[in-house]
Amino acid sequence: MRHSLKIKNFIFALIILSFMSCDKDEELPLSELKGVYTGTFTVEYSEDPIFYDQMELSNEVTIEFENGDFTCSSGENHIPAGGSGKFQIDGNKINFNDEKGWYGDFDGNLILDGDYEIQERKSAITISANKGIGFYEYRLIKQ
Repeated sequence: MRHSLKIKNFIFALIILSFMSCDKDEELPLSELKGVYTGTFTVEYSEDPIFYDQMELSNEVTIEFENGDFTCSSGENHIPAGGSGKFQIDGNKINFNDEKGWYGDFDGNLILDGDYEIQERKSAITISANKGIGFYEYRLIKQ
């Protein structure tokens, strides 16, 4: 009887350890967002785009975060347009304050500026916003 109880306890301990060792998606503190992230920017327009002849556009992008500052690369035909300035994170929201001056010959929402949602999963982040005429998304991996 006593031997049976020891075996049950041992099996129970193994089960607990196996759950504890499972690979979990650990959330990294977004308030400490820094480094270089590369990936893909995509915009899906919900109505006819004024400046482009396609409803979905995509391009490679790089964003660097450092001490509350950001720099976003610009792609061909302003997809994305880029941007640089300050950013702040509050929960799952991120606000970009672009400090560049821009000409108005393209969709201004292609500039990384304003309020977005941010999600982080291990070393990857997704930054996205629905801005009326389209859905703008950055899918990035930390380098």
